[in-house]
Amino acid sequence: MKMNIYHIICNVTCCLMLSSVSLAQTWSDAASLKKELIQASLQGKTYYSQFNFYDPRKSGKLNSPYRRVLQCQPIIYGVDFYYASGTWFSKTDRDNARRNLIQIVKDTWRERRAVASFSWHLDNPYVPTGFPRAEGFRYIYHQSIPNYPAEHQYVIKEILEGSGDECGKGNQSGKDNDLFYPTPRAWFEDRCKELADIINEFVDDNGRPIPFIFRLWHEWEGSWMWWGAKYVSADDYKRFFILTEHTIKEYAPNAQILWAYCSDRFVNNEKEYMERYPGDNYVDVIGFDDYAIGKSDKAWNAAVNRAKMVSRIAQKRNMATALFETNNNKRKVPNYYTEHLNRMLKTKGVNLSIVQIWSLKNFNDSIDMKSFVSQKNIIAK
Repeated sequence: MKMNIYHIICNVTCCLMLSSVSLAQTWSDAASLKKELIQASLQGKTYYSQFNFYDPRKSGKLNSPYRRVLQCQPIIYGVDFYYASGTWFSKTDRDNARRNLIQIVKDTWRERRAVASFSWHLDNPYVPTGFPRAEGFRYIYHQSIPNYPAEHQYVIKEILEGSGDECGKGNQSGKDNDLFYPTPRAWFEDRCKELADIINEFVDDNGRPIPFIFRLWHEWEGSWMWWGAKYVSADDYKRFFILTEHTIKEYAPNAQILWAYCSDRFVNNEKEYMERYPGDNYVDVIGFDDYAIGKSDKAWNAAVNRAKMVSRIAQKRNMATALFETNNNKRKVPNYYTEHLNRMLKTKGVNLSIVQIWSLKNFNDSIDMKSFVSQKNIIAK
């Protein structure tokens, strides 16, 4: 009975409590944003974030289930450049997503100084028209294409060397694109320019660049992304990360970006985690993804050890930290957010600046979620 009353109180007072734990949020550029994220983690505070399950091709507003259930919007929110870039989607779809992303970044900054945390699920340059999945970046990961055409499985090496074949043909519509590219390098250069054109529009009403977080080539230890460890060496991954950053900076020189390096949960120690790390000059935020927290004591302990490891590395290198992706997958873990996720965040030696709940449509565990975001160590508004 006491637990029921506690949850009811949390539900009613959620947004009021959130405002009392907020830090200054005086950030105006990438440097001040990074400083405040680090400060939060060292004070035992974590910014609650969410990847909105919304369609940026149709909406220029953040209107997710989180907002409707929690009655408040986070100060850091997750979005993706995916629909606004590449050659897999139609130009009309990309242009709509571009406009909507720009509107979201500008409006949320104006309204509450909110910060976007971007990912980039870029499609594979060789994805063919007629590919049976909606996601072009999943070209390598489908039973009907088990070997990811052997001649192009190392596409990042082709990008770095300027080798490879004609690409950029595939389109989700069912009809090949009219414009092809002679090599993946030429294709990739255009993708970076495309992103830079969007980023250059991230400015406030006075024309000053709006800071944001950009997580590059995440979950790199797996085989489900075309930049995963199965398809690119550690050295080439580093070169690719740096090439991406340099090229975007070339075309968006005034951008205020915190660059993020992020593994999945399949690294066991610091040596493995740092194997593909591109260097302190190219990274501002380090983190990991983990959808197994709470599934077992073993999985929880592994997540805690990983969070401690990331926290130690970040403190040595003066970096912010993040759990970039997690959620109560299919809501199988009771009280996941309060008894498992937040217990991890409160563990001694764990200092995470951001925790981002990813792609959750339904709220069967909304009571637990409301309790989680109202905790004193969580900054959600």
